[in-house]
Amino acid sequence: MKPRLQTALLRSVLYVPGSNSKTLAKAPTLDADALILDLEDSVAPEAKAQARSNVLDTLHATRDAPAQIRVVRINGSHTELWQDDLITTLPGLPDAVLLSKVESPDELSGPNEYLHRLEQDQDFSCSLWAMIESPLGVLNALAIARHPRVSCLVMGTSDLSRTLGIPGDPQRIGLRHALQHTILAAKAAGIRILDGVFVNIRDPEGMIAECHDGARLGFDGKTVIHPCQIAAANQAFLPSDAEAAQARLVLEAWNAARARGEEICVVDGRLVERLHADQAAQRLARWEAARKK
Repeated sequence: MKPRLQTALLRSVLYVPGSNSKTLAKAPTLDADALILDLEDSVAPEAKAQARSNVLDTLHATRDAPAQIRVVRINGSHTELWQDDLITTLPGLPDAVLLSKVESPDELSGPNEYLHRLEQDQDFSCSLWAMIESPLGVLNALAIARHPRVSCLVMGTSDLSRTLGIPGDPQRIGLRHALQHTILAAKAAGIRILDGVFVNIRDPEGMIAECHDGARLGFDGKTVIHPCQIAAANQAFLPSDAEAAQARLVLEAWNAARARGEEICVVDGRLVERLHADQAAQRLARWEAARKK
């Protein structure tokens, strides 16, 4: 995994159609933690070539602006499009490439080999993100997550719901097992995982609720489809000021205990061990990273 991706905030990850030059120009000015410059579903077949050129221009224009992680979503390795996607856009040096509709680790072989050859020729490294959007992808999530180049899984909940025949449900009851299974796979492999999109941009309360649901489940952030959804994701996947203050208190008490040669302490009546101190440190680091942004 690239060092930048290991610590980057991924609270809000905005899909940006590669065929829409106006949207591509605006996206780097937004508060999203990452951009997915899309060459797949949002781009019509006849617009693929122009979209690749647009995405390359955007990558070049943002190369010296480290505020956002830049990801290119390419077409699936089962298509004849992914190679042209990579050949055209990788000179822009994206932080990661998102491969669509991944159902097994074997599908990562082609893009992985291409990236490996490129890395041999120039000082460049690029991780793979994998979209999990089918029942087979969910069942093989752990094997996919363990691929050495994969650093993030991205849920494709719309396609998954369609395949499963699940109607719209604010509680996502029918998706619950698939979401939790894929989260477990990502955490077991030590990589990041992003929740799927909320498709109704006219339902801000529903968006907020689904963001908080994803945070409670263990997602690292949420993919979004419109700038109006960014703030909700940023807030839901960030510790509050009160939580940050509590984390700082836990760390101070733990460090004081360690200075006395002790492995446990009590904060506000609750037992604190090393694992709680580690969790507090991670929570505080996310809060501080967001404050710096």
